[in-house]
Amino acid sequence: MTNLALARAFFEIADLMDLRGDNPFKANAYRKGARAIESLPEDIGGVYRQGKVREIPGIGEVLAEKIGEWLNTGRIQHLEDLRQAVPAGLVEMTTIAGVGPKLARRFYAELGVSNTKELEVACRNRKVRTLKGLGARTEWNILRGIQTLRDRGDQIPLGVALPVAREIQGHLELLPEVERVELAGDLRRRQELVDKLELVVSSLAPARTLESLGGLPEAAEVLSTEAAVKGVTQGSVRWKSGPIIEVSAVAPKDFCLTLWKATGSPEHVARLQAFARKQGLLLDNHGIWPDPGDMPPVSEAALYELVGLPFIPPEIREGKGEIEAAAQDVLPQLVELPDIRGDLHCHSRWSDGILTLEEVALAAEAKGYEYVAICDHSQSLKVANGLTAERLRAQSEQIRLIDQKLGKLSLLSGIEVDILGDGSLDLPDSVLKERDVVVASIHSGFRQDKEQLTARVVRAMQNPHVDIIGHPTGRLLGRREPYPIDMDRIIKMAAKTGTVLEINASPDRLDVNDVHASKARAAGVKIVINTDAHSRAELDNMHLGLGVARRAWLTKDHVINAWPWAEIQEYFSHR
Repeated sequence: MTNLALARAFFEIADLMDLRGDNPFKANAYRKGARAIESLPEDIGGVYRQGKVREIPGIGEVLAEKIGEWLNTGRIQHLEDLRQAVPAGLVEMTTIAGVGPKLARRFYAELGVSNTKELEVACRNRKVRTLKGLGARTEWNILRGIQTLRDRGDQIPLGVALPVAREIQGHLELLPEVERVELAGDLRRRQELVDKLELVVSSLAPARTLESLGGLPEAAEVLSTEAAVKGVTQGSVRWKSGPIIEVSAVAPKDFCLTLWKATGSPEHVARLQAFARKQGLLLDNHGIWPDPGDMPPVSEAALYELVGLPFIPPEIREGKGEIEAAAQDVLPQLVELPDIRGDLHCHSRWSDGILTLEEVALAAEAKGYEYVAICDHSQSLKVANGLTAERLRAQSEQIRLIDQKLGKLSLLSGIEVDILGDGSLDLPDSVLKERDVVVASIHSGFRQDKEQLTARVVRAMQNPHVDIIGHPTGRLLGRREPYPIDMDRIIKMAAKTGTVLEINASPDRLDVNDVHASKARAAGVKIVINTDAHSRAELDNMHLGLGVARRAWLTKDHVINAWPWAEIQEYFSHR
C-alpha cells in the first residue's frame, strides 16, 4: 500500500505539471517513476533505508529526493505547491473526452473557465468556438463528454475495482469464522464498469462477520447491516477510495446458491429458474426442489448439473443465449489464462516504458511466456520518446543479441506505429517489413469525423506490413468515449485483409470491448489480447483483457497469442 500511495502522488505531480504547462519530459519522468514504484516487489521504505532507491529504473536524483521527503514527512512539498498553483477544477476538466491539459490551460487562460460546470456554460453560450483553432464541433464534443461523465455516475472501471475487492476479500478471509470468500455480481462477470463491489462469504457466524466490516482499515462508513433474510445476512460499507461494498454472509450450506444468484445477471437467474421449472424443479434461495439428495448443491457445477446443464462460466451469465447453448451442449471452451503463450505489445525504456529490453524479457519469462514483443512508440509521438527508423534498427540489434542469450522465450522486435492523420504510417514500409510484429494505432487527431477516422484505420489495414490494430476505438474507460469510428466497417475490412484486432488489457482501455470482439469472432476476425505494458506490474493486466475475451465467447482458436509463435508467423505471412 505504501508503494501504491507514493505512485499515486507521483502520477498526480505529473498530471498537475502538464496542467501548469511544465516541460512534458519532466512530467513523464514522474510517470515513469510512478510505474517503477508500483511495480516494486518490496516495500519502497525498505529500499530507501537500504540506500538503494537510485537502483530502481527511472529513479534519478530528483525523484529519489522526493521519495525520501515523502517517507520522512508524509508529504511532498512540490505536490503541495502544484495543488495550490493549479485550480482543482482543471484536473476535473481533463476527465472530459477530448479535453487534455493543453486545452484545459487554454480555457482557463483565455476564457477564465476553471471547472467543468463553467466549461459547460461556455460551450452552451458558444464561447469556445471563438478560440483560435476551435469550432462548433469542439463545443459539441465537450458537451457530449460532460454528459458521458454524468451518465457514468459513480461507476468505476473494473481494473480499479478489482484490487479494492481483493483487498477486502483478504481481510475477510482472515476472520476465524470465515470459510470462504468470493467476488460476485458485475465483478465476477467482469463487467468493464461496476456500480458496487459485491462479495459472498461462507461464515459460521454471518452476523459477526458483517459486524467486522466497520473495523476494516479503509472503511469510511458503514451504510447498513441487515438481519438475516432467507438465510442471508447483508451489509454495505463505503470505502475511503469511494466505492460501495456489499457483502452477503451466509451459513456454509447456503454459500453455493447465494453465490450463484449474486453472480448472474437478473436475466440469467430468471431464465435458469424458468429452465428448471420445465424440468419439474423449483430453484430458489434454499435449494433445488425436489432435490434428489435432499441437500443443497455443494458447488455451482453441481447446481447446473442438477438442472441438466453443464457448468456455465460466470463471464457469460448474462441471459443472452448461454442457457440455450448449454442445453444443446454447444457452449464454447472459453480461452483461459494458462492458454496465453505471450504478449505482442509491450513498451521498454527506449520509448516511455521503465524496463530495459532484458528486463521485459525476464519478466515475460517469469510468467511462463514463450514470446514477448517490444512494440515501442514510433517517431511522431515525441512526448513518448518515439523511435526513429535509425533508433528502431539499433534497438532491433540489441533485441537479437538478448534473444540469443535467452532460454525458451523469444524476444521479438516490433513497433507500435502511429496511424497519421491521412491514414499513412509513421515509418516507411522498408522499416516495417523488418519487424516481427507491427501494431498500428491512432494517438492523435481524435476530433476528425467518423468517415475520416474510419478511413485512416482502413488504409492502415490495407498495408501488408500491419499485423494488428491497437486499441481500435481509442476510448479511456469512464473518461473518454470511443472516437467516432465505424467498427462494423473496421471488422469487415479486418476480415478481408486478415488484420488482427487488439483487446488492449490496460485497465484504462479494455479496447476493443466484448461487443465488438464478439462481432469480430462472428466475422472470422482474429483477436490478440495485449497488455500494452509500460512496467512489470502492467504485464499482470492480461487477466483483464482475458475477461473481455471470455465475455465475447472467444476460444483459444480465436486468440492468436494462445498460439505458438510459429503459427502466428504463418498467419501473418498469409495476410
